Amino acid sequence: MPGPELLAPAGSWESLAAAVQNGADAVYLGATAFSARQSAADFEPRELSRAVDYAHVRDVRVYVTVNTLVSERELGDAARLLGFLYNIGVDAVIVQDLGLMRLIADLLPGLTVHASTQTTAHNRPTLELFKELGVRRVVLARELSLDEIAGLKRDTGMEVEVFVHGALCISYSGQCLFSSLVGARSGNRGRCAQPCRLPYVLHRDGEPAVPLPPGRYLLSPRDLNLSTRLPELIRAGVDGLKIEGRMRRPEYVATVVRVYRTLLDRAAVGAFDITAEERRELLQIFNRGYTTGYLSGRPGRALMAYTRPNHRGLALGRVLRYEPDTGSAVIALEEPLQVGDTIEVWVTRGGRVSTPVREIRVDGRLVKEASGGTEVTLPVGGRVGPGDRVFKTVDARLERRARESFTSGRETKSIPLRFEVRVREGLPLELAVTGPGGLSASAQGKVPAVRAEKRPLTAAVFEKQLSRLGNTPFVLGELECRIEGEVMLPLSDINEARREAVDTLAAAKAARSRPSTPVTVDLADRVGPYLQARTASQARADSRRTLLSAAVGDLDGVRAAAGAGADVVYFPGEGLGSPTFPETEEVSEAAAVCRRHGATLVLWLPRILHDRERPRWERLLEAAGPCGVLAGNPGVFRLTGTQRRLLADFPLNIFNSLTVSLFAGLGAAGVTLSPELTLDQIREITGKALVPVEVLVHGALPVLVSEYCVVGGVLGPGDGNRCSVPCRAGRFALEDRLGLRFPVGVDHDCRMHVFNVKDLCVVDQVPELIRCGVAVLRVEGRLRDADYVGGVVGIYREVIDNSRIRGPEWQVPSHYRERLERLSPQGLTTGHYFRGVL
Repeated sequence: MPGPELLAPAGSWESLAAAVQNGADAVYLGATAFSARQSAADFEPRELSRAVDYAHVRDVRVYVTVNTLVSERELGDAARLLGFLYNIGVDAVIVQDLGLMRLIADLLPGLTVHASTQTTAHNRPTLELFKELGVRRVVLARELSLDEIAGLKRDTGMEVEVFVHGALCISYSGQCLFSSLVGARSGNRGRCAQPCRLPYVLHRDGEPAVPLPPGRYLLSPRDLNLSTRLPELIRAGVDGLKIEGRMRRPEYVATVVRVYRTLLDRAAVGAFDITAEERRELLQIFNRGYTTGYLSGRPGRALMAYTRPNHRGLALGRVLRYEPDTGSAVIALEEPLQVGDTIEVWVTRGGRVSTPVREIRVDGRLVKEASGGTEVTLPVGGRVGPGDRVFKTVDARLERRARESFTSGRETKSIPLRFEVRVREGLPLELAVTGPGGLSASAQGKVPAVRAEKRPLTAAVFEKQLSRLGNTPFVLGELECRIEGEVMLPLSDINEARREAVDTLAAAKAARSRPSTPVTVDLADRVGPYLQARTASQARADSRRTLLSAAVGDLDGVRAAAGAGADVVYFPGEGLGSPTFPETEEVSEAAAVCRRHGATLVLWLPRILHDRERPRWERLLEAAGPCGVLAGNPGVFRLTGTQRRLLADFPLNIFNSLTVSLFAGLGAAGVTLSPELTLDQIREITGKALVPVEVLVHGALPVLVSEYCVVGGVLGPGDGNRCSVPCRAGRFALEDRLGLRFPVGVDHDCRMHVFNVKDLCVVDQVPELIRCGVAVLRVEGRLRDADYVGGVVGIYREVIDNSRIRGPEWQVPSHYRERLERLSPQGLTTGHYFRGVL
């Protein structure tokens, strides 16, 4: 039984070669559009086609990332790209946008789809839904334990892929708007600016929470390293082991792939072990400190790299003394050092001092290298002090070895070929070659063989010439020679026939993965009619009056929202207003409150819903009666069945009318659009929507949700599985370098939710939203008290009612915004309604 696939990143051609030549079974790479790492070099179409051929000749699979959200106007371009990828024979596309999944299933059913980790797939119902959509493999959320991974594989039978090495996001992938809301660079669009890697201060009730925090980088995780856990992942049935790093240097790709390839090969023969040298190489090439992530449960503080957000290198030793006259330091080495390396000294006061090693002295003598246990003297480029720690951030020998693996021209792949030779006097050479799998090619010499006068051709001569396969992945396997008589040929003729046959075989090998019936039409031209056909197949959204909804976190919020005029109340969601899971009595009381005020209660299910948490939500659903459900998780559409009125929430990242159509087809009675859309984009979608459309108009938008809790990590015992719940003792925020404070809430499952500093406010645009067909306007109040919820809902109630009475051209008076400003002293923002996202 074959082991799991080792999947490597390829952000450039050099990284592709590095991955292939160091033993990757598959690579994932991006085109220059619709790729979730837009800062990577990525591949132009012609180069992409060449990359696929290069990999396929070497028996390496190629997956292309089309894993960003796609706007309405981009659907045609996305379809055109997908058609191109299908024609060049990529093995799969990795997709985030659920509407795009449906388009592929309908227009390109032969194109294999893998669900991106950006889909936040973490429970069985979600995987079952993806299977219905034609997805073959799911890249699971990084927040799953080993038992959960094994359970998902066992219970669904789908291919599952997990990350095993590289950078971690603090947020669930696909659920982060941090970069988007603070800098208009969307992680969902491949432009994340990584604000989580910046310094923050934790505040409690307006003051710094601790005088001596563990470090400044409170949202910066360590790097994932599961090299020691590979046998467990293999036993769990994982199909793909993924290395993160399309932004990394090719030397990084080469080193990490080589080490993991070696480990997997050992595991395959039951001799798994990881050597000290392999551990050092992984640390040396790049690390922020290592963690095994959530594989054994919540790691708490052990997940985080509080002291620095970038490469640490390998601990080299400590400074014994500094010589100011020469600018040199005497260092006690714990690891080898050579000229050409780069070191960094962690200065007790003043940060870091980094310098390339240009000379090393031992006992006054210049040396090229020194071993561990040696005292060396070298220039350090800045003042350091005794006891300062020294790290080797670049190892010249390791870098050189990595680079040679993909630049030397020597192939590490060894694909055996069978050659058959026939040569007869008066006829040209006949040469046939066959590769694994039966693929074959042939070539003929250019000159006839002649009788040999001195040195007739032998099998040994042919073996020597046919072994000269040079810079190809092929090697001579078997050789069958039929030499009739004592004849001779020019060696150049043999070599030319060999090159022709092997080139033909390689071309056939590359072409084998391309479809027998390629797409001959521009798929972009088919998108318009396709969307029209899907729209015509279902009833359009009705044009009833625009409703006002409110999302709240506690019963007081329910009372305030319903009492102030909300038509729809969403409750309890993540329960940020309450530290405990809601009781059925609370839901019953909320429903009664809404009925008294003529409002509708909709049971709000959280966006993160692990399988272990499903039973209690199912009990709550049963006790809640026939109320509707707001679903922020795709699996809810398979969890609740069709007997309830289902509404698709904004964490589902609904970015185009095709995704609206998808959820309508799954039974959604309404959808909430992504808060990353502009007003113009909203208008485009509502014009085609098959069900009522809702948008967020006011409140603090969540910027991330994390299984890690900064409050427990900093103020608690640091064990994510046994927390002292310090979150209950005050209101918390994270302050950035500019003094802006991002509110922090912790839900009843101890997940952290960070919210934007300023409240979204588009009260002035209410008439325009009504005019363009938006059916529901939502106030976000899950983190706020009842006074705020009631005040904001009351103002929007007035504006909506006045808009209906006074007509769509009515201009909203300024006093409404002024009243809202008083409720939000931290400030207001129009979010992405006018600036959009990159």
